[in-house]
Amino acid sequence: MTRKKIILLFVFSLIAAVAFAQHDSTFYQEYNDKLIISLYNSFVTEDNIAFSQTIKKDSLGKSPFHYYADANVISGIELDYDIFSLALAYKVVPPQNTFQKGNSYYSGLGLNLGEDNWKLETSYKNYKGFYDLNSPNYIHPFTDSTPYYQNHSMVVENFKAKFLYVINTKKFSYDAAYSCDARQLKSAFTWIAISNLYYNHLKTDTSFIPFPIRDFYTGYSNFNGLNVIGFSEGLGFSATLVLFHRFFGNITTAYEPEVQWRKYSYASIAEPYLCYITSSGDTRISFGYNGKRLFFFISLIADYSNYNKKQILIKNDFYSGSSTIGYRFGVKKPGFYKKFEKSKIYQWL
Repeated sequence: MTRKKIILLFVFSLIAAVAFAQHDSTFYQEYNDKLIISLYNSFVTEDNIAFSQTIKKDSLGKSPFHYYADANVISGIELDYDIFSLALAYKVVPPQNTFQKGNSYYSGLGLNLGEDNWKLETSYKNYKGFYDLNSPNYIHPFTDSTPYYQNHSMVVENFKAKFLYVINTKKFSYDAAYSCDARQLKSAFTWIAISNLYYNHLKTDTSFIPFPIRDFYTGYSNFNGLNVIGFSEGLGFSATLVLFHRFFGNITTAYEPEVQWRKYSYASIAEPYLCYITSSGDTRISFGYNGKRLFFFISLIADYSNYNKKQILIKNDFYSGSSTIGYRFGVKKPGFYKKFEKSKIYQWL
């Protein structure tokens, strides 16, 4: 048997095993018939973008700059029923040191759907107002009361769809760790496949580059816009440790090769979209308590992407940490939803 046939046989066997596997109720319990309401509050929510250059020698390290959006205190509500999930988030408390770091504005929306073996997560995030954490490298003297360099007009807007496919659906529930519309009763492990499709829009009025260090960025001093369309596919794993059928800890991580189409803008001039090959990654951690009705957990999420171009290096990281508390309510299934369950769309999902 040739190598190609062996690979094809393995792939089709894997697909068949997943397709016909029934979940083991001794490992996890589903709550598709419950209305699940969750409240969450973040203790860290950061979208940070690091710029550096290789145009000019910089032995003192003045030229790199690192924009942060200070939107740590985010509150929100999430509603889950059957295969659907809706989340709304908003910033409620401004930072105390607005004189030094300025004020960042944030809004977000998430809509998810999925079953045991797959999950589609869609999200929208919008940040406005950034400050440069590296300001002390080029602002002298810099004291505890000195304002950071602030870019009030800078906006980062992101639309993202993430598709996650779980291999071990017989014993493992991904939702049990991150939305609690299921409950993992025993420890389990699974390999996962992940795909991401996103659009990232970065824009500012004049230039991303702080005025005091523009001499380092010859030819890029009026760089003020970047649009990125990205698609990635990769593999990873997810593992959940369970104690006493209620307390849990999970880690999920994946690495994805990525293709990007980018358009750079310089003042009133915009380049055409060009294709780049790079990489991205996802890491998630959660731990908490998942009872029959009440649950609470803490989750940490980290995503990163690279937008390097010749002599300009750009890394975009997103970090989020939040605490969630929720409850599962027994509800009578609405008549319209019963009809929807019989539709071809629902059956296809």
